[in-house]
Amino acid sequence: MIPLGTDAPQRRKPLMNYLLIAVCVVVYLISHRTPSAQHPWGLAHGWARFMLNPNHLQLVQFVSYIFLHANFMHILGNMIFLWVFGNQVNDRLGHLAYLFFFLAGGILAGCGQVLSSVNGNPTLGASRSIAAVEGLFLVLCPLVNIRVWFFVVIFDIASYWFVLAQIFIFDVYGAFMHSDNVAHWAHLTGYATGFIVGFIILLLRLVPRDHYDLLSLVQRARRRAAYRQMVARGYNPFDAPSAVAGAAAKNMAAVAAVNPELTRLRDEVQKYRREHALPEAAAAYRSLIEKFPDARLPRDTLLDVANQLMLESHFAAAAGAYEVVLGYGGTGTDVDDIKQILGLIYARYLPNKARALELFQAIVDKVHDPARREFLLAEMQALRCDAPPEPSTPTGQSEI
Repeated sequence: MIPLGTDAPQRRKPLMNYLLIAVCVVVYLISHRTPSAQHPWGLAHGWARFMLNPNHLQLVQFVSYIFLHANFMHILGNMIFLWVFGNQVNDRLGHLAYLFFFLAGGILAGCGQVLSSVNGNPTLGASRSIAAVEGLFLVLCPLVNIRVWFFVVIFDIASYWFVLAQIFIFDVYGAFMHSDNVAHWAHLTGYATGFIVGFIILLLRLVPRDHYDLLSLVQRARRRAAYRQMVARGYNPFDAPSAVAGAAAKNMAAVAAVNPELTRLRDEVQKYRREHALPEAAAAYRSLIEKFPDARLPRDTLLDVANQLMLESHFAAAAGAYEVVLGYGGTGTDVDDIKQILGLIYARYLPNKARALELFQAIVDKVHDPARREFLLAEMQALRCDAPPEPSTPTGQSEI
């Protein structure tokens, strides 16, 4: 399977990845300008010393071997993979960090090859560094679709399926079950390096978090598992006391037990939401909070209802629902988006400019998109000058 590209958007040109590809191509052309018949890979005289040779190790080899390639098909395959996966990783890490990571991945993979080498055969090629790039890509963008060419068919496949299939079918099988001239252990070391580094930089927030990065998916899976365990034990967290709904929430379970109307209205909202009848769900929610202001709903249901109320211009009800959603806690891009929408409601439709300014200030430093940041700064300036922008329709959500 040959990857052709991804559907992931890019914020900037991956200039460092372009440079690395160019260096690999130039080195290949120079090192094969006058191929030597005695060398198994046709390298020109003197270039073999730059391969990673466990029997004659030199420090420079741990970097130089990355840029050497055996033949045209070798460099063509490696550069295709580097183009597809490296562009996005370069975009996420930045130029210098990506360069250091690319070289470090190759160096650590080279160490893995030297330690696992039995016959001491020399090795060359950028595939070890590219394996590290793929491992990091798997952590940062597990759900990005990869366009793949397989014989005469072109189709899209989730990146985690593509990378995992490559790891297990090609390298794990090759390392344990098949003897060939491919440095499978170096590849596996590269994948492990990228995978571990990816989790570290996400945990330390060294790159902007994404709602669909691997760490976010794991965290949501753990929350779902914990919820299923609670429900299996007969516990409904939405009837339990918590600080989210204020002091009145402490009595919600008891109220629900003696007030079937509360249970009926709450179930009605969730039923309409499951059926994707959001206008009806929003209407049922308005009836619910009119009779039971402290009633609670699952976060996802409440967020869908709040978005529908916003579209219908029921700004007060939408703001109340969004505030409850924020009260559930959490971090990530979806929480920042909710704060921006809520801030716009307070700034443009409800007289609460202080709260709008507070919400905008909470997210402006975390915004990386220049246009969005400029938009927030303009809104904040207007609020500080007590000159709010002209009212607009709810379709202004497209600015989020």
